[in-house]
Amino acid sequence: MGLSGLLVKAWDGGSSGLFLEQLLQIVKPAHDAGLFVGAWGYSYGNNIAGEVKAMEKAFQAGADWLAIDAEDEYETREGKNKALKLGIEVTRTFGPEAALGYTTFALPQYHETFPYQEFSSFCSVCLPQVYWGLVGMTPEEALAMSLRGLEEFKLPVAPVGQSYGEVTSDEIIRFSQLAMANGLEGISYYNWQHATEAQLNAVGRGAYGKDNFGISRGPASKDGTLEGQRHSRGVWKNISLPWRGIRDRFKKDPPCPCS
Repeated sequence: MGLSGLLVKAWDGGSSGLFLEQLLQIVKPAHDAGLFVGAWGYSYGNNIAGEVKAMEKAFQAGADWLAIDAEDEYETREGKNKALKLGIEVTRTFGPEAALGYTTFALPQYHETFPYQEFSSFCSVCLPQVYWGLVGMTPEEALAMSLRGLEEFKLPVAPVGQSYGEVTSDEIIRFSQLAMANGLEGISYYNWQHATEAQLNAVGRGAYGKDNFGISRGPASKDGTLEGQRHSRGVWKNISLPWRGIRDRFKKDPPCPCS
């Protein structure tokens, strides 16, 4: 399929459990196959210490980078403070060079109370969930609207496309072409286990691919487990040091949110 990596669910809130076991089963064979493994987990923001500990376990299990999936639970009056507290603990634990991203709603225009700015202050890349079929848009409309809404946060964007439900192979391929045309250096698709054979084949025919853009090791919604990830050569530099990855690949030093 030309994938450069897999994104594997590794924790849920402060719990690792079976998710961590899944990651442990996947990391070595994926690395042996030349794939990067990103670990992602769902954040509720009500057990910051437990969530950071779960992230530590994912790194210890061999994940090359992490993504925090933050959604409804942060669209509250306390959402901004929860995001800042999470950022402080993550930065304190892993340092500013941690390979870390966040994934959430694709359209800030519809989620004005979500703390995009706070997550952008300590992460190095945003992975908006551009599920165009779910929101009743074309790939062109959904991606354009997402990029417009995220522009003010000044963070590199690596969008997550849709590979489940009633989306066509042509739409999946167009999504990758649109992302490349917009200069976005990485994309992924959600999700593996609900994709049809035709949808997976379309992912493999997309514009990004390791054969054309180099291979690299390399997160995305609360219920899934596996996700395909594709990157162009521009993102993945310093291949021998993937754990330093996102900071170098996206050329941004995430500042401590307390500074």
